[in-house]
Amino acid sequence: MNIKYTISLLFLLIVPFLGFSQDETESEEVIQFTGVVLDEDSISIPGVHIYTPIFGRGTSTNEYGFFSMPALEGDSLVISAVGFKKATYIVPKIKTSTLRVIFKLESDTEMLNEVQVYNMPPTAEAFKKAVLAVRLPDEYNNMNKNLDPATLQKMYRNLPADGSMNHRWFVQQQAFYDQTKNSVRINPLLNPMSWVEIFKAIKRGDFSNNND
Repeated sequence: MNIKYTISLLFLLIVPFLGFSQDETESEEVIQFTGVVLDEDSISIPGVHIYTPIFGRGTSTNEYGFFSMPALEGDSLVISAVGFKKATYIVPKIKTSTLRVIFKLESDTEMLNEVQVYNMPPTAEAFKKAVLAVRLPDEYNNMNKNLDPATLQKMYRNLPADGSMNHRWFVQQQAFYDQTKNSVRINPLLNPMSWVEIFKAIKRGDFSNNND
């Protein structure tokens, strides 16, 4: 009696797993998915991407718009190409191991602004004169203001030191410290050469207000 009860219990436990494995195998059946991608005029489109975003597998059409790839039943495929709208396709469940389809993509056009084309001058000299005669809009006057020598000089005086200049200053200070660390420090105000440099700096306007 115990043996029959044990066998029945094992049978009840094994049967659901067998059914689950069978359903999983059937749901993941691999099929050969082939087809052709055409445009609205039934012309083949090369270089179209057919892929599954979830699993990251796919292929591209050849020069005749033909493609072939393995796929699983229930896969959600994306069909995309430059100049065409994206399309999606879900692989249906079929009884055979191959599936052939024909995709038609719609053109993805965008209207551009009108462009006016003028006749080119007949000679290079005439073209040069025409370019020099063109008057730029007022917003381009800022370029001339920024290229003014006085403006550039003012921008240069207010320009902060970059990394290379800071590094050079630090190295110079470190070298000066190494040279004078074992000697008596001299007050720069007592050095006549320092006064000469100060007078030169005053004449150059180094101490003037840069904002003036």
